[in-house]
Amino acid sequence: MLILTRRPGERVVIGDEILVTVMGVSGHTVRLGIAAPEGVPIYREEIWLAVKEENRAAAAADADALPPVPPPAQAAPPPPQAPAQDRPEAERPADS
Repeated sequence: MLILTRRPGERVVIGDEILVTVMGVSGHTVRLGIAAPEGVPIYREEIWLAVKEENRAAAAADADALPPVPPPAQAAPPPPQAPAQDRPEAERPADS
């Protein structure tokens, strides 16, 4: 593990594309700003560990214990339209 000392406003570069900036220090709390490419996920460790555990539990779940998936809803048919002669002229097809 690399251990660095940085002051607010100072930065650390990781690889060619990740930039970590110390935004501020207040007591035992450090605020970091992280600039990374859009496709690079960034998580706080406790969130990352929770997601990993949730994924592990889902992968280990018995598929037969899961609730059945409901069939997809069918689209309702469009409402009937009045005959062209009963519609205002603005709504009539051009060929009537």
